[in-house]
Amino acid sequence: MLFSLSYPLLTILFFLGGGFALALALPSEKISLIRNICLSSSFLALLVGLLACLSFDKSAAGYQFMGSFNLVTEYNLTFALGVDGLSFVFLLLTLFIFPILFLSAWSVIKEPKQFFCHLLGMEILLVLTFVVVDLFYFFVLFESLLIPMFIMIGVWGARNRKIKAAYYFFLYTLFGSLFMLFGMLYLYHITGSLNFYTLMSSNLSTTEQSVV
Repeated sequence: MLFSLSYPLLTILFFLGGGFALALALPSEKISLIRNICLSSSFLALLVGLLACLSFDKSAAGYQFMGSFNLVTEYNLTFALGVDGLSFVFLLLTLFIFPILFLSAWSVIKEPKQFFCHLLGMEILLVLTFVVVDLFYFFVLFESLLIPMFIMIGVWGARNRKIKAAYYFFLYTLFGSLFMLFGMLYLYHITGSLNFYTLMSSNLSTTEQSVV
């Protein structure tokens, strides 16, 4: 477990991503194996998250378990991972909820492989949303959650109005996020970066902070 404790965020994503790839590669007839793979991946990710609590320094400010990848260097958009006290709580909450979701959906009959793959894909996107340290990637990942949620509401919804509900959900969330996008563009124009560390050290006035 040394790797898990040293790089818990990467390990969590490794388990979830590996489970997702395996479930996606298996034929639909092996639904029992697909269910077990998805549930096991989610449980292993939860275990790593709980073990990470042992090495998380609650007295330290800033982000911990950091890791970064230079994906779009010309625009200063480094894909960085890390958690602080608040995001770590949301990460643990996500890891705790999804095994319960998999168990609750164990008896889904309609397209069970697609359902479990969408559910595991949602967990991966949520985990990434809470551990990225750049506002641009946070926005992209948060909006990407609309896709599996839209499909799940439209395909596996329980009422006749599910298609209408899926469109309402999609448009309402997308419309609200446009305001966040405008705020992000303004911050990028002022600071030249959307990294949380850069934003925290920027000299924005109280009025600018309130408007954004």
